Amino acid sequence: MRKLLFIIPLLITACAHRTPTPTETAQNYAATFYAPTYSKNFKIKALSDTSTQRLLEVYLPDTLRITIPEGGYKSIICLSSTYIGYLAEANAADRISGVSRRDLVTNNIVKNNAVEVGYDGAFDYEAILTAKPDIMLIYGINGPNPIVDKLNELGLKYVYIHDFEEQHPLGRAEWLVALGTLVGKDMRDKFAKIAASYRPAKGDTKVMLNAPYSGIWFIPGRDNYMSRLIADAGGRVNAPQPVGNKSEPLDMEIALPSLNGSDIWLNPGQVNSVAEAKRLAPHGKFAGEIWNQKPDFYESGAARPDLVLEEIKRIFSHDESIPFTYFTRLE
Repeated sequence: MRKLLFIIPLLITACAHRTPTPTETAQNYAATFYAPTYSKNFKIKALSDTSTQRLLEVYLPDTLRITIPEGGYKSIICLSSTYIGYLAEANAADRISGVSRRDLVTNNIVKNNAVEVGYDGAFDYEAILTAKPDIMLIYGINGPNPIVDKLNELGLKYVYIHDFEEQHPLGRAEWLVALGTLVGKDMRDKFAKIAASYRPAKGDTKVMLNAPYSGIWFIPGRDNYMSRLIADAGGRVNAPQPVGNKSEPLDMEIALPSLNGSDIWLNPGQVNSVAEAKRLAPHGKFAGEIWNQKPDFYESGAARPDLVLEEIKRIFSHDESIPFTYFTRLE
């Protein structure tokens, strides 16, 4: 949303329609600007129905409220690649001043301009200060992120973005509206178009997911994000799945027959060829196509599940007529 300049000729009008400041207390934000349809983990509020001042309220790992200046934040550090995808979709990639690792970034604007600030227990606080962030977008695994104590000490503003907790693909993509608000962009119509173009299909393509790690094959739950994408593309995970969204180990005695009976082997991990994938399961006899995720799946893919879904549909129908952005077939 562009900054608006009001020329107010009368004092009484100025008093009635003054421009609020970002220091307004959270309690004053009584109007709802956006209540998500798919996500339950954030809400965007306004001072009034006619106000341009916004407040982002997030609920995980704890409730946190942050007011947003007119025009949004100009310098942002992103600790997750999905945040880059949302901001790029909002045409604000040039506002990203820092990322955890540049080698994992696919967006060229960010790759060329953002500094590398580290991750987890290896943050480079000198680099963080060099980036001069107006705000940092962070996440917490199983609770608050330990970095917040240091950020508070340095006087740096932050907000949790827990898009990864969303298991519905459109719930994850809906964070586009939240991050758009952080940069002063109204992304409600854009998300509505994405939701409208997310078209589930029917089918029965049998899919095996992942690959064994140290002899253990983890299978995602029925309500998992990837399981939902596969189901909406007209497929099903061809292995016993746990209830819920968490992944659980599957005995190799069950996993190998599930693999052998599948039409597609999807996302075997850090492999670049069919030979490498089959070495992970040397006793398997899978004869179908093997497809792996590209890095952009973890970046722009979160914001564009409609495009991801269409690519999975094409994998199931063996349609390689146009290049893939999010997946690659192993040779």
